[in-house]
Amino acid sequence: MKCTIHSDAGSIMVIPREANMVRLYIQIASSTDADWNPRKSATTEEVQERAKQIMKPYHIEWDRVEWFSVYPIGQGIADRYTLDERVFMGGDCCHTHSPKAGQGMNTAFLDAQNLAWKIHHVESGFANRSILKSYESERKLIAENLLNFDSQYAKLFSQRQPSAGEVGHVNQQVTEGKEVEENEFIKMFKASCEFTSGYGVAYNPNVFNWSDSHPARNPLFLSEPKGTTKLRTGRILTPATVTRVADANVVHLEQEIPLNGAYRIYLFAGRPTTTKRAIADLATHMQKKPSFFSAHLRPDADAVHHHERHNPHSHFLTFATVFAARRPDIETTDLLPAVLARYFDHVYADDVWDQRVPDARAAAHAKMGLSEDEGGVVVVRPDGYVGCVVRLVEGSGTVDALNEYFASFCVKRLGGERAQL
Repeated sequence: MKCTIHSDAGSIMVIPREANMVRLYIQIASSTDADWNPRKSATTEEVQERAKQIMKPYHIEWDRVEWFSVYPIGQGIADRYTLDERVFMGGDCCHTHSPKAGQGMNTAFLDAQNLAWKIHHVESGFANRSILKSYESERKLIAENLLNFDSQYAKLFSQRQPSAGEVGHVNQQVTEGKEVEENEFIKMFKASCEFTSGYGVAYNPNVFNWSDSHPARNPLFLSEPKGTTKLRTGRILTPATVTRVADANVVHLEQEIPLNGAYRIYLFAGRPTTTKRAIADLATHMQKKPSFFSAHLRPDADAVHHHERHNPHSHFLTFATVFAARRPDIETTDLLPAVLARYFDHVYADDVWDQRVPDARAAAHAKMGLSEDEGGVVVVRPDGYVGCVVRLVEGSGTVDALNEYFASFCVKRLGGERAQL
């Protein structure tokens, strides 16, 4: 068996006979020790002996030592993630922490994802170079949150955990209906599960994450602090289950469109009898020049294959439509203008019951905090985080608001009045 034994101040790799790998963390020193020294070293035998003491009444043996190191838990973060938006850093070269939280690779992946789509936007001519500044401001904040979490988590690891007998005694008290104090380690783990799973990432307001201080000032923008939507910009899109109209499959809405560098515009279309005119106006005005849609049309749009599901019109954005209706009542070509019906693989019925909103007629609408009758438009960034939420209204208002949002960082001039005969 191939084993890895780690500690806060030492680690050892051993290879017995079988083929599995096991990793153990073994603490050999604590900052509360009277003779604490962060540079303290330890021999292979000392770490092995410490492991045997911890494992009692069980035991562990080694055939031979393949790798051994001693290290203290260290935390650090770079002053800057970029040099003039020409050289960028991410992952472990920006921040270091203990291995206890297990968030090093997760954070590095999200660093890379955040930077990749922004560089893509600049290199493709979609967005101004200034958007690259948001990489550091967004990702450094998350690294600082990680270090704060890791500090608390590592401290709990260094404390003595309750024995099996103590845990059994607590369980018995719970069974008998007695109140007991919850273990601090468990409380910390529960409180941080959103963060460790990745769903707890929350970016502050900026040019991508609409707020009251955003350059786009249209009154049709909805925001979570005002209670006009449950979605918070800078947070991941709320998961929702819907029925795909094309094949009647029940699917996870947030997973239907791949992360391909494009913005995802979710049209929560509400009740068709209520919103049909508003949807028609949306399609009409977004096809006018220079709207956020028409300004980014593909030059080869006329030659795109019929089976292109995600980006038939633009590499900059894609659409998904969710009706607050049953799937048998939705006829895509009747309810949607041609430009939106082109995304027929991304038309959905909001007819799946959800226990989180048990009284809702349209659960996905309700979970987003949008009217089940009037709907709304949700713009999701290429990395899956909510950018803005806009009311769906008749006339040009919805497109005007979207033009203002995209114009705040796009290279091309969007919206505005034009002289016409």
